Amino acid sequence: MELKVKDDTFYVLVTGDEKRLYDSENAAVSALKTLVAEKESVNSDDVNIFEVNMAGEKWEIESIPWSKIAIGLIKGERK
Repeated sequence: MELKVKDDTFYVLVTGDEKRLYDSENAAVSALKTLVAEKESVNSDDVNIFEVNMAGEKWEIESIPWSKIAIGLIKGERK
């Protein structure tokens, strides 16, 4: 698998012990919606979306706030 990084930023969706990479926040939020719908039980403490910025010498990793994820889910943003 290959992922082309746009603007030095990519997103990591973590669900339990699975980690998936996406090139946009909207794609990660959409995938989260799909994964949660497919699983019988999901522990919200085990789910996160991280933004990874590779600009500069040190990479920066930030967690996307749940309030922002919720707004994306409500709006039904697409990949």
